[in-house]
Amino acid sequence: MSVVFANKKVKREIPPPPWSDLHIDIIVCIMGCLCYVDQIHFRAVCKNWRLVSGVKPNDKLPLVLTLNLNCKHDYYPITLYDPSSSITYELGHELEPSRLPGFGKLQVCGAGKDGWLLVAELSPNIVTDSSTIYLYNPFNDMGTIYLPLLTGTRIKATFGGTSDLTSNDCLFFMVHDVGEDQRGIRISTCRHGESRWTSHFKDERCKEIVIGVFHVKGIFYCVFKSGILGSFNPDTKVWSLLVTAENMDLVEFRNLAAFEASVVESDGEVLLVYSKRDYKPWHIFRLDWLQMKWVKEVSLGKRVLFLGDISFLYSADCEIKDLADRIYYQGFRKSYFYPIKSGIGRLRSNALLRNSCIHYESRSDHMLRVWIKPPTL
Repeated sequence: MSVVFANKKVKREIPPPPWSDLHIDIIVCIMGCLCYVDQIHFRAVCKNWRLVSGVKPNDKLPLVLTLNLNCKHDYYPITLYDPSSSITYELGHELEPSRLPGFGKLQVCGAGKDGWLLVAELSPNIVTDSSTIYLYNPFNDMGTIYLPLLTGTRIKATFGGTSDLTSNDCLFFMVHDVGEDQRGIRISTCRHGESRWTSHFKDERCKEIVIGVFHVKGIFYCVFKSGILGSFNPDTKVWSLLVTAENMDLVEFRNLAAFEASVVESDGEVLLVYSKRDYKPWHIFRLDWLQMKWVKEVSLGKRVLFLGDISFLYSADCEIKDLADRIYYQGFRKSYFYPIKSGIGRLRSNALLRNSCIHYESRSDHMLRVWIKPPTL
């Protein structure tokens, strides 16, 4: 802009607008390129930037939540490790041990959206075998949300009805053992505000071990270690077996009976993973929904699997493309990865070649480590 004074043309520069007045589309674009921790710092700059919400963080790797179970205090200190910055954050809140008598053992039995975890503290003793069930989220200050006590010690859990675990519309689904010998299964559900779990199905004759549960399109599914798949419809209260011994290769699955087994569900894709990490390679099966049977996979393609109490399947693109076709697992003292490569993993002297993981720090004894996805701010 220029202004004329006494036949003289004087040029006056207009100052640029403040950064706080950036257009909302530009702010969203910038936030979409930041990881979760950087998004927090970004939103703290000014009021206008803080108003932007619902932008998914650009974390390429899951974070690690660590609980120090060896602490002598009356709480469990919690840390959060971010592999993108190699920084460990001390969280300002802790988990309190169970209010039940007897020895407690923590078990993360399920996960939800935006960082929510379903946690069970098992307290078996001569008085009661009830377990404390609660919701915990390390990313907010809501603290612990307790659900009714649940009888049983082998617990697998998930949720359905809504993505918000704090909503009354959210239905919590538990599969747990029954009987003194911990044989058999029971299916129970409840919602927020209810004082007890509702039992829908019990089979004390079932000798199978449930290794994972998940929820897809309104139906809850249970996967047994032998590969049998069951479903529960919460509307009709009907339990059905979808994958049975009749439509499975029993010989192959029986050979995997001594292996560890995990179930991973990602956007409707379901993987059944077996491993015996001391000397055997990994075996991966994908659920074929049309034929309703397990199909053996020889590669993850351009994806990476993070396996643990909570498991995630990530797309290995851009800066983490070198991680494709790997399985990451948390070992006794540190995290490891196993290259699947030409199908099933490499062998050396009958031992699976295990590689130390440079993306995650080592750990100490008596620590529970869980993969966790950061929430959308």
